[in-house]
Amino acid sequence: MTSVQETPVSQETDGLVGWIIEAKGEVWLKREQWSDYRRITVGTKLYPGDLLQPAGGARVLVQCANGTTIWSVPAGVISGATNGCPPQAVPVFRTGGDIAPLRNGINPLIPFIISPRRTKLLNPLPTLRWNAVPSAIRYAVSLIVDEEDVLWETQVEGTEVVYSGESPLESGVDYLLMIEANTGASSLEDDSPDLGFSLLDENEATVVREAVEQLVKLDLADETKSLALAHLYRVHDLKAEAIAILEALVKLGSKTVAVYRTLGELYTEVGLNLLAQKYYLKAMELTKSEDIEG
Repeated sequence: MTSVQETPVSQETDGLVGWIIEAKGEVWLKREQWSDYRRITVGTKLYPGDLLQPAGGARVLVQCANGTTIWSVPAGVISGATNGCPPQAVPVFRTGGDIAPLRNGINPLIPFIISPRRTKLLNPLPTLRWNAVPSAIRYAVSLIVDEEDVLWETQVEGTEVVYSGESPLESGVDYLLMIEANTGASSLEDDSPDLGFSLLDENEATVVREAVEQLVKLDLADETKSLALAHLYRVHDLKAEAIAILEALVKLGSKTVAVYRTLGELYTEVGLNLLAQKYYLKAMELTKSEDIEG
């Protein structure tokens, strides 16, 4: 019989412990409310009281909810989820406001902002993206500060442009991207709340950069490393960076359900429900019948 060693968990703790970022071989999970073990896979979130049982020879990696710690779960034995990851006292992922109504982010006739919106930024030279408007051939791009002052503006023919940095972004300042198509359609017609963004505080940015350096040095498969980086960014409310990493995996043809499901969650958080639906549907399409969590 396999013995179970479970780290005691405070009754107050109701946050995430972590999520599985790699599962080579079979791995089973038993939650406190479940009567038996069930097969799970990459992307499964772990909570206090969960028990993991990887098959002998399996390689299972858990990224802890702090985003920085990677736990290699012992194969062939039962381990409590908190054996390798400290539980968080509060839920990790928070939105910058209320979830947007379902109508938001679904009007194809306006150049609604795709990125950055409802996010912090680590990169002070972000790629600005918006929806393509039918018949539009040119877009006026404006970066607004303090709700009314134009910090920077340009005109482009495509639907994205990299911020020039002529006026450096500053932490603690709220910015808003505004797009107007030559057809007259404007991103201001999107009535989603909290469409702005800001640069991450420099102290927190230093912590994130150091954590990124450590993750990059780990011996992880490319997709595993990308998932870990996306989760790290998400922990620090860097939704735009997390989305960019996961969409790069999509372009490479990823078949991992967690990639699409997480993109669905992220796009829901930023109020783009049309894009969220697209990725949720793809996740459902890829989910296998035995993947209970999926």
